[in-house]
Amino acid sequence: MRTAVFRHTLALLRDSIHNERVSIKAIAERIRYDPGLYFATLSALNLSGRQEEVTTISQAISMIGTDLLERTILEQDHFLEREYLLLWTYAVLCGEIAAHVNDHAAIGADEEAFFAAVLPVLGMLALLEQKPLYRRVIDFLLRVPIEDRIYIERQLFGTDHIEQLRMHVVSPKLYRDLVSLMGVIFGPDGKRRERLEQTGRLSIGFKTLQLFQLRDVADAGAQSLLFPLVVEAREQFQELSKRFFKLSEKDTEELLSDVIASFESLCTEFKVDDVALAYIAEAQSYQYPVYLFATNNKAFDIELHKAFQANAAGQTVLIYGEPNVGKRLLAAALRDRPDNPRRLKAFLALHCGSMNAETLEIELFGAKGGFMGLEKQKGLFELAHGGTLFLKDIDRIPVHQQDKLAEVLKAGAFFRIGGTDAIPFDLKFMLSTRLNIVEEATAGRFSPALVEALSPFPIRIPPLRERREDIPFIAEGIIEKYQLGLYDEVMLLGLYEYFDRQEFPDNLRDLKRLLFFLGAKHLAYA
Repeated sequence: MRTAVFRHTLALLRDSIHNERVSIKAIAERIRYDPGLYFATLSALNLSGRQEEVTTISQAISMIGTDLLERTILEQDHFLEREYLLLWTYAVLCGEIAAHVNDHAAIGADEEAFFAAVLPVLGMLALLEQKPLYRRVIDFLLRVPIEDRIYIERQLFGTDHIEQLRMHVVSPKLYRDLVSLMGVIFGPDGKRRERLEQTGRLSIGFKTLQLFQLRDVADAGAQSLLFPLVVEAREQFQELSKRFFKLSEKDTEELLSDVIASFESLCTEFKVDDVALAYIAEAQSYQYPVYLFATNNKAFDIELHKAFQANAAGQTVLIYGEPNVGKRLLAAALRDRPDNPRRLKAFLALHCGSMNAETLEIELFGAKGGFMGLEKQKGLFELAHGGTLFLKDIDRIPVHQQDKLAEVLKAGAFFRIGGTDAIPFDLKFMLSTRLNIVEEATAGRFSPALVEALSPFPIRIPPLRERREDIPFIAEGIIEKYQLGLYDEVMLLGLYEYFDRQEFPDNLRDLKRLLFFLGAKHLAYA
């Protein structure tokens, strides 16, 4: 596979090769910051007649020396100029996040973790080589979830970056297996087929699975740093970090700070700090909006105002409905309302289905430290004291733990794991589920004690097919938020007529995917 390399990375490497004061190890460490060059070098090394495959440049140097490495660097002649610095920034952030998480999780070699996270960028580079129009959409595709990226690529170009990887990454086996797994999970429509999270630790594919999970975490983390308007990315980064690698929210925030510091140093070294750092600076200056939630559906509007009143009175609000109907957005709107008495206090969220029972209790109550090897840490009950704790998918907590949580709420105090001192708390709760837990408790599928302790006000968000009058203004908000450029009145009129005929089974995800595709098509062919 012939892919372009970034001119600024190659310039530094060529200068380094001719500088006797720069070690070959230092050169190898910098190759990782160019996915195309890294892959070209690995391919050259693995096709050089050696029987043993190598997965890192550092590993290869000790096996075959430096001549082939130098020759591969000097032979590159297809360059990506500065207009592709956003792609480079995204790749470096993905790789650095993966490397930092790997320091905690010890999945494999540092370079393996880094390159596994930037593999999708390699596929995008291959697609860029084949489809010249791809350059017009590549920056936009970095902003959307990988599922939508695959779908858009397939619709516009007849192929996608995962397929390009499957066609061209034949060695080393570690990365070939990872690409195969990505192909299994993401079908041609981009939708995830399965997560395969139950693969056993002793399974041959366990490391491959961990590298895939690392890629997921790194992708969400990079998006959260570059595109803060994609609020879901930061939440997904935190949730996946907890689920896969047991990193707390504090750990993830510190990790991202370290990654930014590393990136700033790299930008100076590669002499692109005048441009690349601007992406980070722009993202850090982003002002998060005050969230609003409104509807044109009269029946839903009545229920919505009841929920606003319950929220203002300090009552627990239960938001339930089908996946992707806007439960997170309504929670944010309730938080930001001027009549919310805890609006200026802490607002912390926990995805209850993203961790096992033991981790969940530590997240909620913290740990004393020294007990069963646990480090001392505060839980969300302490960190959110005086504010609001948003428990997402609370129905995914096992019933026996629901009962235990009910006892804590009734007592008004909790114990850290391993601790003996009762700690009082003052919290308002907000809940989200797919089903009404009040009705579920009556049917015996949820803890009646927890429902009684929370005494929630339930509000159901209807799916889009039940409130079609809301779809146009929701679509307009998405178009503006993602700067899709879809403002032609004739096109919008046809789009609104199309909305009336669609079921939108995945609600906002389906609506976003449609608008993302139209926005990318507009960029490619305008």
